[in-house]
Amino acid sequence: MTPAAVLFDLYGTLVRVSSRPFSRRLPEALGVPRAAWSALLRNGLLTRAFPDDEAFARFVAESLAPERAAWATGVSHALLSAERDSVSLVPGALSLLAFLKRRGVKLGLVSNLASPFKSPVAALGLASAFDAVAYSCDEGVAKPDPEIYGRTLARLGVTAEDALFVGDSSLNDVRAPAALGMRTAGVGVAGTDATLATVAHLGLLDLSVSPFVPWLAVGEAVPVWNEGVVVERVVPLADDEHGRYNLVYRVEGCGRGGAPVTLYAKRFLRPESVHVEMFVYGLQALTGLPACEAAILPGPEPLLAITEAPGRRLAGETQDPEIAYEAGRHFAFGFLFSNADLRPRNSFEDRSAGSTRLTVVDLEHCLFNLAIDTGGLERPERPETFDLMAKDEFASRLKKTVLTPRSTRRARRWFCGDAPKGSPVDKAFRAGFLDFYRSQQKHADALVDALLARVRAEPPLVIGTHGYRRAMAEVDVADIRARLETDPEAAYEATW
Repeated sequence: MTPAAVLFDLYGTLVRVSSRPFSRRLPEALGVPRAAWSALLRNGLLTRAFPDDEAFARFVAESLAPERAAWATGVSHALLSAERDSVSLVPGALSLLAFLKRRGVKLGLVSNLASPFKSPVAALGLASAFDAVAYSCDEGVAKPDPEIYGRTLARLGVTAEDALFVGDSSLNDVRAPAALGMRTAGVGVAGTDATLATVAHLGLLDLSVSPFVPWLAVGEAVPVWNEGVVVERVVPLADDEHGRYNLVYRVEGCGRGGAPVTLYAKRFLRPESVHVEMFVYGLQALTGLPACEAAILPGPEPLLAITEAPGRRLAGETQDPEIAYEAGRHFAFGFLFSNADLRPRNSFEDRSAGSTRLTVVDLEHCLFNLAIDTGGLERPERPETFDLMAKDEFASRLKKTVLTPRSTRRARRWFCGDAPKGSPVDKAFRAGFLDFYRSQQKHADALVDALLARVRAEPPLVIGTHGYRRAMAEVDVADIRARLETDPEAAYEATW
């Protein structure tokens, strides 16, 4: 059974410390025995709250070097600040927490720490992630005491049997919680249900079984593109590369003949979205745009395997007409097939072949223009629900469209900024838009046939977000056909 709650350790699990002058060099700096420092840390700092850094540093100084307290306070404060400033997030940790929370899992934080080391939780954006927090300095009790785990479980409203503990200490984060009945995943240490390289790898485990089963394991042959890619390394992406909802991992391996292969494995917040993105990569290729290859990895929850987009990610708006031309082509694709997430951060520029090419990724938000109220419908996940709907009911349920002059102008500005009409960037963007649009009109019937074939196939494509989520239907294909029949010049003018 999937855990109702996941409890995390903090330091060494969600965050890391690159420099430890306070923890490791303070005794030497103050000229005191390390044993005295260790005893103070264990007995006086981890289970005592201090109002601010100054009070904490003064207490340390007066405890270890009372005869030089004023000087020692300054030294302690400086080393403390230097260590705390070196705290950073483990790559992918924020994305993992957000993913679990959106999936309805309760999150707890249980950490042995001194008061000043709470502040990175807020500074690094972790504070809002947790439903319950237990710091040893505030609780007056530290791991592995069963009391600190019990308090956190009570605040989350779950039993130990319904919880998973994740951390990097064999005693505090594995043995102690396991003794209470929790499942455990060790980060760099053996857990009872899983051993993780980093906390972000938790997102690639099937948590519904015990012990947990990895969807991508080193040494496993992944069946993609008519060959097996043997996984050699799985690396979570940094949080700013994930997007808002999903988890993405870079997979390094070797393919046929031992050739190195890099692909990306994407786990969707809504698993059914895998089929939308898979289809739209094929649609990109059908229209003649550069496109990543994609394959669905089977399992309890499908993952999407995607080839690496060539080149470098666009940094933002462009002043380069060659890039603007390519952006115009993708913008026309986004207008025709309603890509609501078209922006530079999803676009990769490649000039390796002597000409500029742009590849766009993250396509799960395509194909959704008609926001239909699905309230009271028995089967909104089936296309026939909408194709058999009476015209007057459909009209009354249609609340808005995603493609509006405002949304298209905003998307255009993301690529071209405030480039005025008639500027070289605008001319290039416009030329790319019109060239692509007109080329697709020549093949409109083939595009419509491909869309209809997919709408009628299984499983249905589930499109949209939040309250408007539903199956793609033939009515959506008709909406796309209408844009294919629109005058390209008129369509472009609507983006201003």
